[in-house]
Amino acid sequence: MTVMERDDLTGVRPDSAKRDPAKRQEAALRAKKLRNRNLAVLAALLALVVLFYAITLVRMGGGH
Repeated sequence: MTVMERDDLTGVRPDSAKRDPAKRQEAALRAKKLRNRNLAVLAALLALVVLFYAITLVRMGGGH
């Protein structure tokens, strides 16, 4: 299954989700976990960018 074949990011085709609500719930939980992990990675990257920016300012003498 390609990304284009999916109806949403849950990874479950609409026809199979109608037949098995447990699979739909599991897919929704998996998508939520993935979204939370992605947000954590985003926060870590932003913190690293801010740290590098602060170090650069101090080393260039702009921090006084």
